[in-house]
Amino acid sequence: MCVEHTTQKATKRNYYGATTAVVSLSTHASSSCLIHCCSASTQRTPTFNAKYRRKCLSLLVLLIFNGCFSNLRRTTAYNCTAHDGHCQNDGQCQEDGQCLCADGWQGPDCQFCGGKVLMHNPVGTIHDGWGNYSVSVKCSWLIDPRHSHSSHRQSTDPPPTIRMHLHEFATECGWDHLYIYDGDSVDSPLLAVFSGLMYRGNFSIRSVPEVIARSGTALLHFFSDDAYNMSGFNLSYKVNGCPTSSEALNCSGHGKCVDGTCICDPLYRGEACNTAVCPNNCSEDKDQGECKIEEERCICKKEFGGNDCSQLKATGVWSTIHPKQSTSPQGTASHGAAVWRDTLHIIGGESYVPGELMTTYDFNGNVWETLHVKEASSAPEKRYAVSTVMYGDKIFIYGGVVKNKGITNELWAFDASAKTWENITVKTDACNLTSTPYTMCGPLRVAGHTATLVPGFGDKNNYQYMIVIFGHSPQYGYLNTVQEFNFGTREWKIVETNGYVVKGGFGHSAAYDLLTEKVYVYGGIVSESEASQVLSTKLYAYEPSTRTWTLLSAAPSARLLHTANFINEGLMMVFGGNTHNDTSQSYGAKCYSQDLLVYDVFCDSWHMHDMPAHLQADLARFGHSSAVFEQSLYIYGGFNGQLLNDMLRYTPGDCNYYTKQEKCTNARPGIKCIWDVQKMLCIAINQVPRSAIYGRDQYEYVACPPKSRITMTSELLSDVSRCRELTNCQSCLSNTFGCTYCGNGICSKARCRETSLASTVSYDTPAQHQQLTPSYTSPLMTVKRLDKCPHSEDFLISSICEQLHSCHACSANLACNWEPEHNRCRPTNSHVNRTVEEIICPPPCASLKTCHNCTEEDCIWCQNEQRCVDRNAYTASFPYGQCREWTTHASKCRSMPAGITTTALSSAQCGFYNSCAQCLDDPACGWCDDGSNTGLGKCIVGGALAPYDKTECPHKHWHFTSCPPCNCNGHSHCSDHIHCEQPCSNLTYGNHCDKCRNGYWGNPINGGQCQKCECNNQGEYCHPDTGKCYCNTKGIVGDHCEKCDSQNHYHGDPLKSSCYYELTIDYQFTFNLSKKEDRHFTQINFRNSPVKPEVDADFTITCSVPAKMDISVKRVGAPEKLIFVGINCSTFRHRFPKTEYAFGHSLDDNSSLTTFYVFVHDFQPPIWIQIAFSQYPKLNLQQFFITFSTCFLLLLLMAAILWKIKQKYDMFRRRQRLFVEMEQMASRPFSQVLVEIENRETIDLTQTMEGVTHMSKKRKKDCPSPIALEPCSGNRAAVLSLLVRLPTGGLQHAPAGQSAGLAVASALVTLGNPRRPSIEHPKETKSKRKQSQHPDSCT
Repeated sequence: MCVEHTTQKATKRNYYGATTAVVSLSTHASSSCLIHCCSASTQRTPTFNAKYRRKCLSLLVLLIFNGCFSNLRRTTAYNCTAHDGHCQNDGQCQEDGQCLCADGWQGPDCQFCGGKVLMHNPVGTIHDGWGNYSVSVKCSWLIDPRHSHSSHRQSTDPPPTIRMHLHEFATECGWDHLYIYDGDSVDSPLLAVFSGLMYRGNFSIRSVPEVIARSGTALLHFFSDDAYNMSGFNLSYKVNGCPTSSEALNCSGHGKCVDGTCICDPLYRGEACNTAVCPNNCSEDKDQGECKIEEERCICKKEFGGNDCSQLKATGVWSTIHPKQSTSPQGTASHGAAVWRDTLHIIGGESYVPGELMTTYDFNGNVWETLHVKEASSAPEKRYAVSTVMYGDKIFIYGGVVKNKGITNELWAFDASAKTWENITVKTDACNLTSTPYTMCGPLRVAGHTATLVPGFGDKNNYQYMIVIFGHSPQYGYLNTVQEFNFGTREWKIVETNGYVVKGGFGHSAAYDLLTEKVYVYGGIVSESEASQVLSTKLYAYEPSTRTWTLLSAAPSARLLHTANFINEGLMMVFGGNTHNDTSQSYGAKCYSQDLLVYDVFCDSWHMHDMPAHLQADLARFGHSSAVFEQSLYIYGGFNGQLLNDMLRYTPGDCNYYTKQEKCTNARPGIKCIWDVQKMLCIAINQVPRSAIYGRDQYEYVACPPKSRITMTSELLSDVSRCRELTNCQSCLSNTFGCTYCGNGICSKARCRETSLASTVSYDTPAQHQQLTPSYTSPLMTVKRLDKCPHSEDFLISSICEQLHSCHACSANLACNWEPEHNRCRPTNSHVNRTVEEIICPPPCASLKTCHNCTEEDCIWCQNEQRCVDRNAYTASFPYGQCREWTTHASKCRSMPAGITTTALSSAQCGFYNSCAQCLDDPACGWCDDGSNTGLGKCIVGGALAPYDKTECPHKHWHFTSCPPCNCNGHSHCSDHIHCEQPCSNLTYGNHCDKCRNGYWGNPINGGQCQKCECNNQGEYCHPDTGKCYCNTKGIVGDHCEKCDSQNHYHGDPLKSSCYYELTIDYQFTFNLSKKEDRHFTQINFRNSPVKPEVDADFTITCSVPAKMDISVKRVGAPEKLIFVGINCSTFRHRFPKTEYAFGHSLDDNSSLTTFYVFVHDFQPPIWIQIAFSQYPKLNLQQFFITFSTCFLLLLLMAAILWKIKQKYDMFRRRQRLFVEMEQMASRPFSQVLVEIENRETIDLTQTMEGVTHMSKKRKKDCPSPIALEPCSGNRAAVLSLLVRLPTGGLQHAPAGQSAGLAVASALVTLGNPRRPSIEHPKETKSKRKQSQHPDSCT
């Protein structure tokens, strides 16, 4: 019997890149490469954050490509000799066809950027390479035009300016960034952080796409993560060049460039002379305005406005604010804004350089002013992502992110009159930590939230208070909570809300409408799961008086870090924001939005507001602030790759301009317009009493435009679908869809239908399907009012728990329970009481202070910020690109070097690097050579000129953009300062002495040592990095070749002898050593113990390549003896006779009497070996024929017996069928029939015979009637019984012995229409015919 044997249980990659199936080592699978790659990917850790979750498909494709085609790449790699010796980006084509890339480039064709490059020419171009940039790349460029090949700079001239002009920029929004620093290090002032689609073709988010560095040097650093890549960027720079909107022109074509400064032509202004004093000539050709040259502005006609008088005031006017005789403050984002009297206060905000906590703008004077706070008062630290509320003459700021401290829960108040700060101490309810240690206790530490002032009038509480909605907490993640603060009593509490079950987030907007007395909350970024995030399009209405949430119509697009304001009642204006944070779900959205969305509160509808075409401002931005002053909307600051400090103004229009009902209801010029039916006028909604709009007189006004039938049908179908998605009563009734709650978690747009009393809510998980069945059975109900909803409903609890995506937030709710195995929140079983000891959550990511602790808890570690954040909170934590590099793998963590003497955050990075190449990849680090001319050195933090701590490294040994030419890693010297002397010392080799010699392992980089491979004489070589031995003998395993592979049937002791494969007698084994991991094997051993004492043992072996073989034998009580030595095993056969060797087992201890050992050695893989030991006895012909004859006779006898049994059985069956038939006939129904027999004369036989001959001409006198008609099954046939007279032979009476001469005759007839008779009867009159008693249906 022949089998193919496998010695490996796990699927592994073979020598050629395919995969060998588990069944056999000698069979190559054809399509296992994909399986191998996928298996490897499934063994990875779970998705760490939203980035990985939404990009797992791309990562899988990359893994498959890299894993399956890694060997193919060797044969199909770029060969520059086949391309006319061309290598991209100044690379050199070598003789072997490989490209030698210039500094700053990498890849087979030198097509990708990498490393750090010095740019010292006065004009140059910087780009990431041709085509899409590479993933997981770090590139840096240092622009230093003053650089000379000498070590020192003696010039005392002022530093030149460096103008960088962007021609194209398209990277993954929010994840791949280009950082531009005004200086030679990452600790220099940051000028810009570019990300997303900014400049491509005719699309541009800035009119002047330039960045200017004024320190004389500029450092650019590009970082891309492990997933998506796009076309990248292309920019040019020029030293002492003037800013311009187009690189082809100087000063935008409207000025002269003098020493890097534009001298603008008359009627033009701006740093780039791109702003016309009288744009479009003030639309004089349309008689809408005129240009006042002496005033350098347009004077518009009464009904027109805007910078160029092109906008109609009745429809609303956009304009740019140009402050007079004052310098605008530095740009900020996510700051607070509050209006007190005629002054706009800007508080905090994210800025690239340290600045003032608060600045003010005078609306009437159109000037920026510096705020002087009294020295006696303590002021808060600068922060961003705060909330701001103006109450009385005090500005209250709450929460936010403090630099180097994280998110805070402080509440500060600034007295605008006294100009003093006060840290407010709030009164809170005592936290109940007995039920759960994760109880939410206000005020919470939160950022990205909103705070809204609720007026006292119209509210049942009749006092003014502040409500804080949502936000992101470092402990609880994205919050769904509402917090209230009472200004009078200073009480702070987290309130319990009802209505729609909301999902809160970060960066949303909230605005209070006086018309409806509700807060409208829109957008933001919310958690999709514990590891992912998504932008929200939902709009909620929160009613403070009842603390009720309502879901309204969703916006046409999602966004975060936008603003929303009610300039006038009933119309919410939403501007800007980040509308895109996920490449896989972008649908053409941009990082920076310039849209103005309008939400009509009364009509519950969204609309896009047209923006003017010639507005002299860059509109696209997010993270800005907005405030209303004197019925105008002011927008300040924000972020569009650079922090902004400009100001825009929007003044609403006038409803009276519209004279038609259709135009009136469709116009939304910053005011909600309605049509007065009686007066035939278009008026503002605030001119009509609230009761008239919502009361009985509402038909006197038309507030919403009519909808087409198609629109109404589409909305109805959408409402039906949205109602079905809701599973609890409160969410079902707290929306604008017109839903009805039918009980049992069923929400319907139409009337309720019959439903089962029991209901089930299912949850789909990757591992299993779990079901939650309510503990009660609800009868059918029809609920249309919120106050009629059940007070306690399992479906409501389930919906609440589903919105909580962190263990701490879930555990804070007593009705919810966190399932760590599935990372989800589910309702608590009502029959199980949860104890405090059972609630164990891992520490929050924000509390972890080291990279290893952070990555072990599946969090994201930001390398330069030294912060740990949640997996689904990367965007919420670093909305402006503050994180220069992040990781989720512990292997990429960088240890803190000892003895840090600088306060720079980047100092924690450099000590991790052990080589100059790795060191220079980090823009914060430089390499300090020790001056020994051996290549030894260390990586320390610094800039282009010197390290921060100049005592750490002499200036002449400092390298920031290129490594020293001599790099022998301390194992040799460079006699010519370039090449290392050979041979290398310390057991190393290579051009740079960077590898350990064969038989040694270690890391010789930068002075590392090599040590000998410890393989117990079972191997000569080991892995050069780990020291794991490559064992020479198949079956010997272990890091030091110290054990046998017993799982694959290898046994023995490699420390004393070797390992042997146990061959089974009478089987042929095939061993295929052709995998990549088999390349080190030069020997394989076998052993066998014949078990049949009376049979000779035959041995056969076949080897596919030349190899030597030794055979030895071990008998009981005798030493091992060599039989064959150095035999060629190509094809070898031998028989071991039983007369010379005692086969079998000992009767004493059942040990083998004789064991053969086979040693195959001195071969080079790939090789296959077939080997077998067999014991087949000789054939005895006499015994064979006797056995055959006996078996044949027995077979015949068995056939005869079976035939007789079959005959008996058939006879028994026939008899049984006869009995059944007789029983059925005997069971037929019986009945009595009265028969009248006519008395006839004697019959003349002669006449009778004649009558027979003339039968065709004579019709029968009558037709006999049946005495019985028994229908058969199916009523298509029947048995007809007749009474017939027997022949009498001409006599009057029947012969003796016959009863009256009668007999019963039966026939099988069909039921149905009678067939046409075969004999034609002559026609007779109807009167002569006699009606027969025979039914016509019988034939």
